[in-house]
Amino acid sequence: MNLEEHLVREAERQREQAKRKIIYALVMLGVVYVSAIAAFHYAEGWLWEDSIYFTTSTITTVGYGDIVPKTYFGRMITIPLMWIGIAVGFYFIYTLQEYGRSKVEHRIDKTIDHVNKMRKWK
Repeated sequence: MNLEEHLVREAERQREQAKRKIIYALVMLGVVYVSAIAAFHYAEGWLWEDSIYFTTSTITTVGYGDIVPKTYFGRMITIPLMWIGIAVGFYFIYTLQEYGRSKVEHRIDKTIDHVNKMRKWK
């Protein structure tokens, strides 16, 4: 196996790894999101829509403040949600960026290969 084949295989391996990371990050985000929504619905007695709204505004760090937990349990859920939700959200964004970068690098490599082949024809 020559160096070029090795590099192509390594790039493909990295793209596949990036895809798995995206799925893993999405599952983690989904678990945090759904768990928090259910916890707020039952702990605070909020409607599902209010629980979704509050969880979304907390994870995205918007925090409008129009809906806030009133119970002790609801506040204790909010503290780890802030840390875990933000961390998992940023991890998801990072994995999307990593996958996008690998796709762009692959496209650039294919373009360079195409240009090199065209040069050989002349």
